[in-house]
Amino acid sequence: MVGFTPSAGGARSSVDDSLVIPGDVVCFSILGSENIVLSSYEAATELLDSRGLIYSDRPRAVMAGELVGWNRGLGYSQGPPNGRFRELRKLFHSFIGPRACESPELQTVQEEETLKLLGKILESPEDFMTHTRESTAIVLLKLAYGYNTSDKKDSLALVKMVQDAMDGFSVASEPGWLVDSFPLLRYLPWAPFLQVAKQMRHDLERLYEVPFAWVKRERGRGTAGISFISTFLDQKSGAVSQEDEGIINAAAASLYSGGAETTVSSLDSYFLAMTLYPEVQSKARSILDAYMQKTAFERHFPNLSDRPNLPYIEALMYEILRWNPSVPLGLPHVVTQDDTYRGFDIKKGTVVWANIWSILHDDQVYPDPFEFRPERYLDHEGNIAKESKQTVTVRTAFGFGRRICPGLYLAENSLFLAISMLLHAFSVSQHEDGLPNVEYDGFISHPRPFKCRIQPRSGEIGEHIRKSQAT
Repeated sequence: MVGFTPSAGGARSSVDDSLVIPGDVVCFSILGSENIVLSSYEAATELLDSRGLIYSDRPRAVMAGELVGWNRGLGYSQGPPNGRFRELRKLFHSFIGPRACESPELQTVQEEETLKLLGKILESPEDFMTHTRESTAIVLLKLAYGYNTSDKKDSLALVKMVQDAMDGFSVASEPGWLVDSFPLLRYLPWAPFLQVAKQMRHDLERLYEVPFAWVKRERGRGTAGISFISTFLDQKSGAVSQEDEGIINAAAASLYSGGAETTVSSLDSYFLAMTLYPEVQSKARSILDAYMQKTAFERHFPNLSDRPNLPYIEALMYEILRWNPSVPLGLPHVVTQDDTYRGFDIKKGTVVWANIWSILHDDQVYPDPFEFRPERYLDHEGNIAKESKQTVTVRTAFGFGRRICPGLYLAENSLFLAISMLLHAFSVSQHEDGLPNVEYDGFISHPRPFKCRIQPRSGEIGEHIRKSQAT
């Protein structure tokens, strides 16, 4: 299989031949580099979880890491026992770990910005994809830097800066850059990829420098809000070293690269699924309405405190993560010592890919895998079947072992909140132009732009949304 490169870039349909590889453990060589693709839950968890200590490193990433600069962050950092890796993971756990995500301050930010998302969609529903991207970026800006401004122009400029850096991350992370196989190509001054990398590095440096400078100014004025960076700086009793600044900047940038585009992907997939599966939307809405009328009648919108009581909405969220995993082909791992699995001799330095798309579309685990069915995760009483293979397997959307996404608790809260509030507020239906095609683009998998009809469910709900924008 010389010359074969697993690729998640380019257009893909719902039945994705580009990610269907025969066999659940496939070994091949690319220009002398040994590779393995794992396409089953059993194989991926055995190597990347159970043997994670030797499967958690990253291969050398010349394009994304060395040329663009993402090797400073968590995604492309060298794995354990690397000290920088441990420090970055520790920072994430302290600020967006499971306990931290229960904090009222953090949840308030999520709820306020989701209400603003409803207002934007009410005003211009045809631009829902733009609104999901802007709202997600603003949440992360607030959490990472405490950034808060009523100036729309300033907000959009910062969102654009973030978007430019994230676009570069997605492009640079796609497999297939020749310089990753032939690192010496980076020294050819005429190589066209160098100009691409130079621009992407410029965009990343702006993401490192501009928001951090803003935080330092706000701290100097005594007006800085609670944020990832301020929390870190407050823990430093003395002067903050240049190394400290580098680590916290890398952590903040990693918060974006891990959370911005993946959350947007899932929210856009929600609108696509509701357009294609109106019966799922109707069932979810009926359950949500009954709950709100019985339990939360004094509130106009659901919030995160309702999550334990709405298992069908939770299941709908899981099905979005499975139906269109935001990272269908995870970032590559590399094994740090010789190993053996199923008779395969795995040499030190072998690159290991988790084919998350295939794992989450395995028809032995998920019958009719291209259908959208939240019931997959429910027991006969309508509760989440926490130990079922379907529920356990869907968590692989967040990765494996020591490389599992550290922001998964934040991401799930954000998705549950957005889905429940969108269900409560809007009806999504087929556009007059017809049903959209199910096609995805990019290393971070986004539905291709499509049209749907989004309307407030009632004049009363529309009025509640408008009033919420003034508070």
